[in-house]
Order: sequence, then C-alpha cells, then structure tokens
Amino acid sequence: MEIDLKKLFQSDAFERLNVELDLSGVELGGAKPFCAPVRVEARLRGFAGSVELSARVEYTMSMPCDRCAEPVVRDYTKEFSHTLVRESQEDTAEFITVPGERLDLDALVLEDLLMDSPGQFLCREDCKGLCPSCGKNWNEGMCACGAPQTDPRLEVLRQLL
Repeated sequence: MEIDLKKLFQSDAFERLNVELDLSGVELGGAKPFCAPVRVEARLRGFAGSVELSARVEYTMSMPCDRCAEPVVRDYTKEFSHTLVRESQEDTAEFITVPGERLDLDALVLEDLLMDSPGQFLCREDCKGLCPSCGKNWNEGMCACGAPQTDPRLEVLRQLL
C-alpha cells in the first residue's frame, strides 16, 4: 500500500490509517510465516517539514520449530515509530527518506517485523529436538536407535564432571 504524504509534509495535518496488509507471499527460511493478514493501525502527523509515523501492528506468524520442525504459531503485537523526511543530507537510522513524498507502507512494516522477529523459532524453550540418527522427536520420548544424546565433540567436557 502506497501512501501519499504530500499534504502531511506541507502542514501540521494528522491522519489515521487502519489497514490489513497481505504479506502471505513473503518467504523466510523456506517458510511463509504470515498466515493471516497483518493488521496495522497507523498515526501520521506532519511536523516541521517531516512526518512522524507511529504504528501498532498485530500479526500471526507460523514457522517450523528450529529444533524439532513442529509448527509454531504465535500472535504478536508490536509498536513502531519513524520520522519520515523528503530528503536527508546523510544516511542515518533516525530518519527514513521518502522519495517522491510517497511511502510504501507494506515494505516498511515488513522490514520492521523482520528486524524484530526472533532469531530462533522454538515450539517451547526446552525443546529437545530430533534424534540425529532416526529422526524421532525427543519431545515425545527417547528413541531406541542407540544414538548418542550428547555431541561427541563435547564428550571430553562431560568426562571432567
């Protein structure tokens, strides 16, 4: 969704937006995490030749667990704020330059969500993962394949205990 910010840059105007973004085509780590529309409630306020954007974003992410590959579905609510400018003399993290006074809201929200997403998706904090030999999910019980449960590279450390 593209937003025309021309009147906001020229005055101290105020605008509210309530939109749903379709990010279902976005791929992250081989999965498509946005299984439902992303709801955005945004407030835009013109101020001294810039625009202040504050947004509250509600979304659901569905990703496989990084240890056991079971599906993980979680609801999130995040708040973001940015200062939008027509032109910036230097590249800084403080301002987002908006060429042509038009903002691509989908791209900005997606960038914020990806920057704020967890580095590792786990079904639970103490997930035991999969057996490296037979593939059994150790959260459901131990397997009978006889595979070592500890990394052989760490065996020397275990012997010190």
